[in-house]
Amino acid sequence: MILKHLKKKSIPVILFVVFAGAGFVSAEEKIINIKFARPPVSDSDAQRTLRSLVKVRDISETYSTGGLYLLTHYGDREDLFKKQNQKEMDNPLIHQTWRYCSLFATSTENNVLMGRNWDNQNVGSIIVSLNQSPKGYASISFCRAIDMGFPLNVGLEDFIQSPLGERLLLAPFYAMDGINEHGLTVAVSGVNTTTVKPKSGRELVAISFLIRKILDQTKNIEEAVRLVDQYVPFLLDKNTLAGHLLVADAAGKSVVLEYVEDEWRKIYGDKSWQALTNRPVYNVTEETLRAKCWRYRSISETLEKTKDNMDWKSGLKILQDVTQKGTTWSVIYSPSSGELYFSVYQNWDKIYHLKTFQPTG
Repeated sequence: MILKHLKKKSIPVILFVVFAGAGFVSAEEKIINIKFARPPVSDSDAQRTLRSLVKVRDISETYSTGGLYLLTHYGDREDLFKKQNQKEMDNPLIHQTWRYCSLFATSTENNVLMGRNWDNQNVGSIIVSLNQSPKGYASISFCRAIDMGFPLNVGLEDFIQSPLGERLLLAPFYAMDGINEHGLTVAVSGVNTTTVKPKSGRELVAISFLIRKILDQTKNIEEAVRLVDQYVPFLLDKNTLAGHLLVADAAGKSVVLEYVEDEWRKIYGDKSWQALTNRPVYNVTEETLRAKCWRYRSISETLEKTKDNMDWKSGLKILQDVTQKGTTWSVIYSPSSGELYFSVYQNWDKIYHLKTFQPTG
């Protein structure tokens, strides 16, 4: 068995789960209010972070290659993230399984929402991080445990007292989507592979590290657009990019960011919503996008009909309608309230709810 040698006594795994009734996708659905742990100050920020691990869902549940965990991050990890960025350049992920996703942002008379399906089943465990860096805005983000080197079908609580446990400190670096205290929300989706090259005055960063920077440093899409112009993004290896971004803010504005021909292309929607899947949108017509991708067509047609009555339930229904075999998490972010509603492993009978900070606008 893995990790038989580990001691299991000094770092507890904390469980905070509160059940409440609701009605949405199925008659049996439950809202599960979950909270991040806030352990007392300890010898180091790293130890305090590891002590905050909350197991929400075990690996033994149906359709599972891993569990669901919450982790509260303390301290400044910019130097650690820079070192990991270099490792990503030195150790290409070109042979790793890529991911497909469905995303949307919408602003109606009563709400601002962003939704995303993460469509890649082999995630190991799902880690939802509350990052509280002293040098950035507080944020909540999702990532895959396999990106930090954790194997499938093992509980992360078995690792936290081993040297491998320190890899959990990298969870904010591997953010694939998230929201910060100002309601700035960002998510990545796979897209056709393109070649990137160094550019004078711009730092080369992994796409997940760029997401981290957006969450840490920007309050709205205007600031996010200015920030990305400082960087050349990569994914798979340092010469390759296979992703594009959707960014939304609490004011209801959104933008798709694609890196094309060594420049960031900013695609602003001309409607109250934007959708994004796995096809480029720069210089592509709406008609072509709908014709080429059934998920894009389903999302856009539903959003087109929705003018003044969008909430997290209807948002999750949009995501449920476009789930695929590998959909692992489906999350609705509310930039205006700072709340998250999400399902994991397509279990629509359990909807998790998080509210940790009130956006400051």
